[in-house]
Amino acid sequence: MSNRRAEKCPRSAVRGPLQNRVLLILLVIFLTMLFPVRVFADKKEQEKENPVSNEEFLRESVRGLLGKAFFDFPRTESTFIFVNSEEEDSANWLLEDELVSYLGSLNFQVALHPSGGQNELPKAWSLFYRIIQMKLSYPQVKRKGFFGPKWLTRKANLNVSFRLEEKESGKVLWSKRETEERSDMVEKQTIEYLNNDSYSFLSPPLPEDSQAKYIEPALVAAVVGGLIYLFFANR
Repeated sequence: MSNRRAEKCPRSAVRGPLQNRVLLILLVIFLTMLFPVRVFADKKEQEKENPVSNEEFLRESVRGLLGKAFFDFPRTESTFIFVNSEEEDSANWLLEDELVSYLGSLNFQVALHPSGGQNELPKAWSLFYRIIQMKLSYPQVKRKGFFGPKWLTRKANLNVSFRLEEKESGKVLWSKRETEERSDMVEKQTIEYLNNDSYSFLSPPLPEDSQAKYIEPALVAAVVGGLIYLFFANR
């Protein structure tokens, strides 16, 4: 009797539940592949410290630039240097902070806003600087897995010129133009803590994720379509 009942049962009725199970298994595998497994992430990345703020990242870039630019800077004893900007720039204050600190490490006495008595110092020097470029940007966005965290490339581009003169005579003693470029990777969700909204050059605009614009909607549509099919197929 059991054999006769099996023969009477349509093959489509037997294959239907099996096909649904196969589709369900494939869908689960598909979803598992979409979401990256953090357990298998790179060990170095897991141990990576929190990234520095944009301001500190730019300061580190300025220090690198000064180290290259001033390796042949004239040396003398007990010389007073007046630091002057040749033109206004929103990043002048940051460069001046690092410039004063760097010149101090070379045993120079430095003044940004000299008094009348300081202006009359003999053998004083005037150091003029001009920021040609001091730019922080996020040129690229990458994603780990289709729905994994987004990572941004953070890049600093610097181009600064310097000119050293004798204060009394105006004689040019030294001049230099130097560039610096640095980059690292930061997670997109940390950007609000890295930016400094008080200064536009410390809060660059985010890049457009062109892949997410097309791939994510297509994947979501495929997953939803598969779930809808399974729902009605099992009814």
